[in-house]
Amino acid sequence: MMMTHMLTCILLVLMYRTSNAGFSVTLPGGANSYALNAMIKYNQMLYTDGVYNKDTGIFIVGAGMAGNYLVSVSMMSGTVTGFTTLKKNNIPYVYLYTRPPYEMATQTVYIQLAVGDTIWVEMTITASSLFDVYNTFTAVRIS
Repeated sequence: MMMTHMLTCILLVLMYRTSNAGFSVTLPGGANSYALNAMIKYNQMLYTDGVYNKDTGIFIVGAGMAGNYLVSVSMMSGTVTGFTTLKKNNIPYVYLYTRPPYEMATQTVYIQLAVGDTIWVEMTITASSLFDVYNTFTAVRIS
């Protein structure tokens, strides 16, 4: 299971070489607590071309960046149950769920994004925490 997550991340990073828009971000080490419906602010940059706002946790499609994106979200909640949602323009796109202890979940989806569209990850169902750098949010424009 862990190998599948790693291979997905490696594939997405390799795709950056053919993309002109994208980012890959993670959380700092340790437990990171979030209130119900809080946006996850991934503030550790693995790669970004300046399109992801680490202060808000939101990616906004700018001029010249519309297209088809491969978006991946991975999560680990540690010793608690966790529910997160990838949202597009404030509408749930996909959900992730983990149970304790230290389960992981990943969703990788194809999304068409227009100028002005937004995507972000949000804590849903109940307040919870996300554990360590195992939580990533990545988007790559593929066409």
